Amino acid sequence: MKGTNGHPAPPVLISLIGNLHNRMYKECDRIIREKGFPLEMDQLPVLLKLYYSGDASQQEISSDLKRDKASINRTVSFLVNKDIVVVIQDTIDKRKTRVALTASGKKLAGQAHTIVEAFNTTLSAALTAEESKQFQSITQKLIDSINSTQ
Repeated sequence: MKGTNGHPAPPVLISLIGNLHNRMYKECDRIIREKGFPLEMDQLPVLLKLYYSGDASQQEISSDLKRDKASINRTVSFLVNKDIVVVIQDTIDKRKTRVALTASGKKLAGQAHTIVEAFNTTLSAALTAEESKQFQSITQKLIDSINSTQ
């Protein structure tokens, strides 16, 4: 596909999704910095995964968040050093460990949830109820399409 200037145009769908992701990421990062939040955007998914689902192994976190194990390991190490999570031995399989939020981690995760929920409300306000349903349906269809190719 050619753009108006004769140069190749980026694939529209990928470009739009990438642009939306980048803008959302930057805006969330700006909001958490403004609020003096002690974590960065890359660390929030791990924090919130534990907040929403409870303790988990690093493998489960990696799989659920679709991030590589090394990235999860670095994030968990950082969160352990900040006393936000602890790594505990699995009660069933002593060879495994699980990551759990500390009391301060739970408090911080609650604050992160509030920030993310407020941003979600702001984004949702841009769509009608019908558009929101359509967006969710179309997005899920695209995710399923990608998952079916793996």
